[in-house]
Amino acid sequence: MEIKKIGEMGLIEKIWDIFGRKNEDEDVHFYDSGNEYILLAMDTINEGFHFERWWDPQLIGKFLVDINLSDIASKNGTPREMMVSMSFPRDLREEWVSALVNGMKSEMEKYQVDFSGGDMKESKKISLTGLVIGKVEKGKEFRRNSARVGDNVYITGKIGKNERAIYDYYKKKDGKYREILDITPRLDALNSMRKHIVTSCIDNSDGIYKSLYLISSLSSVRVKIEGDVCDMESSEEERRRIYSIGGDYELIFTSPEEIGEFQKLGVVQEGRGVVDIGAGSINTEGFNHFKSTYHK
Repeated sequence: MEIKKIGEMGLIEKIWDIFGRKNEDEDVHFYDSGNEYILLAMDTINEGFHFERWWDPQLIGKFLVDINLSDIASKNGTPREMMVSMSFPRDLREEWVSALVNGMKSEMEKYQVDFSGGDMKESKKISLTGLVIGKVEKGKEFRRNSARVGDNVYITGKIGKNERAIYDYYKKKDGKYREILDITPRLDALNSMRKHIVTSCIDNSDGIYKSLYLISSLSSVRVKIEGDVCDMESSEEERRRIYSIGGDYELIFTSPEEIGEFQKLGVVQEGRGVVDIGAGSINTEGFNHFKSTYHK
């Protein structure tokens, strides 16, 4: 059977089955270290799928750092070190590699993250994998599986810019790619979030529908979407498309409190699944490697 028939999530479950263990269902690994957890977050981007060789390599380097830091942010963690595995074709210009590394370096310095080496290999196309090491005090970590009935659902910012860029680049072939890569890991939102009770959290890398579905299924609750959090007035069709694509990396979290500083997205109810505005049916797959068609 071709893996496109089961998709990313189905393949992940198969892998965990082979190891005879239950899927951790998190985007980081929590390594128990006494009074704190060491957080390990890993993410990969590949030429021809997440970026093209002619794109700005400095922006690609920034993006690689940011998507890994976002996973640490979603756990209420503090990033400390980053390792990078880089695979390059032999005809790649050294200047391209230098620009890539400078983009990584600038972003690591911005967030006070140390570069700690990695690995390098030859390949037919460019492939980049980041591993960020962070930490969080035990008992203060955010997880995906703790949303409670009666919670409100919030998002740290309005969305749409990155989702439109992804759709326009791959579907309309407009050639404009920069806003696909121009993301901000919401580490800056954590100080405000820490003033409140946060029962669950996830970063919006794969779309609101999928993010809320993961919180719903892991917390055994239903999530009812009540808010339009798009950054500009959109048709219902476009809103649903934006909620499906993801790529903005805002943090979605639940809390029993009324929090005015963040956009309210919905509420947590008894039941299962995700209900859209107007009780419309939705596709909760969001972005799904091997099945989604927004990319090549």
